[in-house]
Parts: sequence; C-alpha cells; structure tokens
Amino acid sequence: PGSPNPTSPKPTSPVECSICFNTYDNTFKTPKLLQCSHVFCLECVARLSTGLPPNQPEDQLPCPFCRQLTSIPLEGAPALKTSKELLATLPPELQQEKVLWMEGTKLCCRRASDDAENPDSCISIDVAMSKPESPEAAPEGLRGRLSRCDVCDDWKRIVLLSALIIILFCIILWPVQCALKTGNLRCFTRTVAMS
Repeated sequence: PGSPNPTSPKPTSPVECSICFNTYDNTFKTPKLLQCSHVFCLECVARLSTGLPPNQPEDQLPCPFCRQLTSIPLEGAPALKTSKELLATLPPELQQEKVLWMEGTKLCCRRASDDAENPDSCISIDVAMSKPESPEAAPEGLRGRLSRCDVCDDWKRIVLLSALIIILFCIILWPVQCALKTGNLRCFTRTVAMS
C-alpha cells in the first residue's frame, strides 16, 4: 500500500509508524491522521508538537513528509483525528481506542483499573524534547584551569607518551648524537688499568 499523497517521499506502512517504525496500537501508538492524510503514531505526533516554538499564536505542526501544516487542538495531539481504517486492521482487542490526554509534556492513559483517583491507575510517558544540560561553572584557581583542560583529563596517556619520548631519546637519539659528535658509536671512553 502506498502513501495517500503521491508526492510523499516515502510510502507509509499500514501497520507501523513511519517515524519510529513501531507497530500501531490503541494507546500511545494510536494512528493519528494529519490534515495532509499522512498517518503517524500519537507518541511521535505529541513529541513533534511539544517541540514547536512556544511563541506561535496557533500550534501548526508541519508534516514530517510533505510539510503541510496541521492545526493541533487545544487538548493536544490526543485530540487529533484517529485513522479508523488503520485502527480496524489491528487485532480485535486493540480496535477500541483508549482515552489519552496531555498533562504538560506527559502523554497519559488510564489503566483498566476502576479506581480513577489512584495515581497508579494511570501510565504516562514524557514526550518533551530533551534539552542540553547547562554547563557547570568551573572552580576557581589551578583546579578550575585544570578542569577546563581537555588534555589533562587523559593523564594516563600523557604519562605513557612522556615515558615513550624518554625511551626514544635514550635508545635512539642519544647514540645517533654521539656518533655524529665522535664519528663512531663508542661514546664511552674506557680507561684501561695498567698493572
């Protein structure tokens, strides 16, 4: 089966999301339909929508394939239209879509338990894009300068390299220097004891 849009660069699979390549289900991997007719799992659409710039007046998600914009409802990605055709291809126990909602950057789903007030009755995944960690301030003085020195982090290699240079000098370069100076490889003068 091909993609609904003939200009799409990649055909979509009827059983898996074209972004994460996971099989569709009726919870976090529910097949959600964008306005351009491309289908992606709810988790991927939620991750993409949380990565939108916050200063936009209306959340417009560009399709990862064709870049056509899709309006994200105020309730978030779970409120997008579900692809009933793809949901119907799932096993019978997965054809009933479960209720999901957004709590900040968490995508939440209620378990089958009857206790709605129990916080353990919900499962959630964080769909926020990972942020780079802020660099820690280096300590002052010599310790601070050494902590900023990338070469100093690898002190074992520095010691080994220094030892190899000393060995190189003693075994190879010193006899060569001696031969150039004296004209032969006898650099030690032997004193002969006369009896």
